[in-house]
Amino acid sequence: MLSLPRNEIHLWHVNQAEFNGPELESNCLSWLTDSEIKRYHRYISDYHRKQFLLGRMLIRNTLSKYAEIEPQNWKFEQNRYGKPGIVSSQLAQPLFFNLSHSSERLVLAISAHAGIGVDIESSAKPRRVAKIADRYFSPSEIEELLALPEAGQLSRFYELWTLKEAYIKACGLGLAIPLRHFSYSFPSKYKVLINFAKEHNDDASLWQYWQIAVSGPFKMALAVKSEKAPVDSIHSKTFLALDEVMDMDTKILRDH
Repeated sequence: MLSLPRNEIHLWHVNQAEFNGPELESNCLSWLTDSEIKRYHRYISDYHRKQFLLGRMLIRNTLSKYAEIEPQNWKFEQNRYGKPGIVSSQLAQPLFFNLSHSSERLVLAISAHAGIGVDIESSAKPRRVAKIADRYFSPSEIEELLALPEAGQLSRFYELWTLKEAYIKACGLGLAIPLRHFSYSFPSKYKVLINFAKEHNDDASLWQYWQIAVSGPFKMALAVKSEKAPVDSIHSKTFLALDEVMDMDTKILRDH
């Protein structure tokens, strides 16, 4: 059984292309609740059915590495904003998770801190950067973004988007937090800072956040409300198969 110190975050990766849909269904569909099975069958495309089931496999299979609970026996609940969590009566120690997926990639963050959020985005898709930024980003973020050469704006857009998504997912309040109420800036090549608007009651000193390198055309960000127990180590693994896991290097591009 794996240990999870408060000063660590564990990231578990999956590439959807490496898994066989029918085999996944044969092995893992029985792990799901009745409502999850109904949702699984509502998906029209094989691609989205596979992605949904793979996400449930990733959550249940990974959590079972930290506690003596079989994958099919985990019980989950959602807060009023839809963020899922473990029914705590099952656990002898704090255990929290957050899942993100984009295109063929899925990533699960595991932490002993409740305020954990991760976001991964396929960054190859063109976006109407200025229009979206004007709607969702703070004035300072917009100014810094549009001051970049046009060739660098799409990359910065996805860096900001993943950082902002990671933060609101960690808070567990969804879009009840206006994205304009907090800003990220990049004071140096390896640093990123967060600043909260006056109307948003939060303290930057309670938070840690990272941009983490991902192979392929993806951007990824991680955020945790670590308060007085800072995280100083991030470990990454990838599932090659249901019962085969490989360690990965964790390359941090920027941090708080």
